Amino acid sequence: MTRLVLLCVVLNSALLSEEAEKPIWAKAAVPLGSCLGAGNRIPSPDGKAVVQMQCHAPKGDNDPIPYLRVRVAAGAWHDIELDEGAHELLWSPDSKAFLINGGTSAYAGFFVSVYLVSDAGVQKTAVTKTVQIDMVKTFPPCKAFNRDEATCHEIARDPEFNVSGLAWVNGSAAIVVMAEVPCSSSYGGIMCQVQGYQMEVPGGTISMRMTAHELKARWQRSMAWNLRIPEPAKYGPPQRRQ
Repeated sequence: MTRLVLLCVVLNSALLSEEAEKPIWAKAAVPLGSCLGAGNRIPSPDGKAVVQMQCHAPKGDNDPIPYLRVRVAAGAWHDIELDEGAHELLWSPDSKAFLINGGTSAYAGFFVSVYLVSDAGVQKTAVTKTVQIDMVKTFPPCKAFNRDEATCHEIARDPEFNVSGLAWVNGSAAIVVMAEVPCSSSYGGIMCQVQGYQMEVPGGTISMRMTAHELKARWQRSMAWNLRIPEPAKYGPPQRRQ
């Protein structure tokens, strides 16, 4: 467990560094760059579309606000909102979609967003809600050993497990993601647990579930880090009140 927590800290230290120039989650992804320098121009595999991060310069002392500028195959440019903490982009092999991985804190808030690209423009689609629901069923927070009873009910009602995209499958038909229970004592005996999923795009239907061992065996080659298998989840009584 200790090695996995340390890995989480190392990964997220890179995420929060403005100098990070390498992908953190998907090995084949390209970092977006930052508002402190020029955003990377990231062309689609077929060369007909391109994505680049741009930044609004608000008045006053406010920090620049990043956004994506996308040129589609038809030649038109589209500006789209970028989620806070976005870090890297991975195009689908058929150039019909891309995903963006990011994170909002040092141990939690990892997310993946999927964007569909056509001559008509760019459409963002949410595909990970089903993963959040399935993770609650797989690792029930209110059965975790040493859990906080109030917190576990909040987690079960509105889960925010870490989810990161690793690869595309069958062109842009599906993505493989890693889901992780954040490495925080707030989650008790289920902290740091990992599950893999193959999800249909754009519907978000889960077409395959993978244990941490299966995910590593099948998709380690697509990960930008060495996945450590967590110790088994622990279930049992909640925290003792003083």
